[in-house]
Amino acid sequence: MLSGGLDSTAMLVKLLTESDAPLRVHHIRMENRERRAGAEQAAVEAIVAWCRARYRPFRYSESGLDFRDLEAIPIDYLSIAFVACQVAIDTPGCTQVAVGALERDTDIENRSARQRRAFDEMYACYRARKLGEPSVAWIYPVYRQPKDQLAAGLPPELVALTWSCRRPLFAAGKFQPCGACKACLARTTIRGS
Repeated sequence: MLSGGLDSTAMLVKLLTESDAPLRVHHIRMENRERRAGAEQAAVEAIVAWCRARYRPFRYSESGLDFRDLEAIPIDYLSIAFVACQVAIDTPGCTQVAVGALERDTDIENRSARQRRAFDEMYACYRARKLGEPSVAWIYPVYRQPKDQLAAGLPPELVALTWSCRRPLFAAGKFQPCGACKACLARTTIRGS
């Protein structure tokens, strides 16, 4: 699952360079009142193009969820579980879902467990119809790495393509980070950001 952020981009590069297993990369355009979907989409398109030009081939797909008319912002990790289930079923032989979660993310152990439970419940519905693989494992390839190490391990031009802001500003025809959200503040620990 590729969001366009630094963590999922580092995960993608790790999977492309440390394995030769077939890889399907999927991006979810999540429209909500934070209005970050356009910025994330632009980042994902640039990251996918950059990686395709430099690494081994991979399959890319995307889907969208539109919550713009809702006051509440949906819980991203549950939306990811829903879409990951659909992608796993749509990918013959899929036995793993990779997520760019980090150990230092807020409440990550509980969030990841809830995400896997939601996925497992949905996946069981498909398995009852004899679809999919007997099991799908969730893997976290960059889990133990701090954000600054992730950035240091990537080419600077690729880091520059990533997007982290949760509440972007739109001015002069382009997206600008707000500089105040939790993701922007985390990004300040990275040299060159």
